[in-house]
Amino acid sequence: MQYLNEIKNKQITVLGLGVTGLGIVRFLLSHGLAPKVVDSRATPPGIDWLKEHAPNLDTHFGNLDDAELCSSNMIIISPGLSLKIPAVANAINASVEVIGDVELFARINTKPVVAVTGSNGKSTVVTLAYEVLKEAGYKVALGGNIGTAVLDLLNDDFDVYVLELSSFQLDTTTSLKPVSATVLNVSEDHLDRYDSYQAYIDSKLSIYDGAELIVVNADDIQTHPVERGTTPLISFGAQQGDYHLAQHNGETHFMLKGDAFLPVDTLAVVGKHNYLNTLAVMALLSPFEVSKDQYKNALGQFNGLAHRCQFVAELNGVKYFNDSKATNVGATIAAIDSLASDGENLIVIAGGDAKGADLNALKPYIEQHVKALICFGKDASDLAAITNKSYLTNNMEEAVALANVLSSTGNIVLLAPACASIDMYNNYMQRGDDFIQCVMAGQL
Repeated sequence: MQYLNEIKNKQITVLGLGVTGLGIVRFLLSHGLAPKVVDSRATPPGIDWLKEHAPNLDTHFGNLDDAELCSSNMIIISPGLSLKIPAVANAINASVEVIGDVELFARINTKPVVAVTGSNGKSTVVTLAYEVLKEAGYKVALGGNIGTAVLDLLNDDFDVYVLELSSFQLDTTTSLKPVSATVLNVSEDHLDRYDSYQAYIDSKLSIYDGAELIVVNADDIQTHPVERGTTPLISFGAQQGDYHLAQHNGETHFMLKGDAFLPVDTLAVVGKHNYLNTLAVMALLSPFEVSKDQYKNALGQFNGLAHRCQFVAELNGVKYFNDSKATNVGATIAAIDSLASDGENLIVIAGGDAKGADLNALKPYIEQHVKALICFGKDASDLAAITNKSYLTNNMEEAVALANVLSSTGNIVLLAPACASIDMYNNYMQRGDDFIQCVMAGQL
């Protein structure tokens, strides 16, 4: 915590009092630092905690132009806030240092970090990596964009940190030095926040800066660094890469640099995307000592995450899967690709806020594998326009009811929205829960 002593006399502003911002405030206070707290909302969600536990802190709630951000020495900004907000941009132009909580963590932490980003699959990969390392006897912490905020992880003594990092978090991080880092994949997302798709890709690729081992997706050139110097690089992929899938003794295996390591059915969950996620984990954890038996135990106990191609039920010969976390086109393609058979066996429920993404990339997958595309939400009409197999509905209840009518024995009904949930729900979890409730209610 030496770094905290170095900044104890600086004027620090915490910008944004959501979950992350309040966590930053608590962390600083616990180490004797009293930041100024700023939020554009008149009554931000953490205000009651501040009034009770830190009533003497300097605060500004309301118009950011009046917050005097340029008088700060350092701004610790929440990832939900863009660096392009005029008041923030002015502070940056005035040479005020603007960082995020991950950057503060990186300046304090001295233990190994495994860092993961990507448009899809991040949470599954970091959770499985966490389980494997725990099975191998490491005292491991999981956090970042999933679970525990990174600064809270510093309250205990861990052997290794496994971090899921969003592009927004990476935008304000420069000091992280991961033992291994990966960009799992890249597809159009958050184009409402970035000037271009390339700017979004560049944000993701910054995770490799300072990494000791770079792990890339052999099937996605966008995950490869533009320049890596002498940093070692390994790859994973479906049929190519250092870590890939191949047949061995009549079974599909996880292949590690040409050697058959374990059959894919060692993994408790199925689907091509889950096999690729496992390969990514194996590549990321190559710097650590993990035995085949430890992998076997961890993979056999891993049942996946809720709202991520989650099996819901099989009713009247039809299987229902909840992939509400598929909030962009790439995630929906991965879900379709994993569950598709040779024919058109899928009925896909999609829609929501597409955030400016090009939805046409879905078209070949829908034409090949999808029996019907049922759409609702803000950008439902744009989704429906990409195929003549589409149907428009008003809400989840109508969508599931129509799916029940259109489905037959052997079909799969898949919620894979390709869009954010914010037009109709608080978050993707609430959307997934609504799907599950509608599926089960339809059978009563």
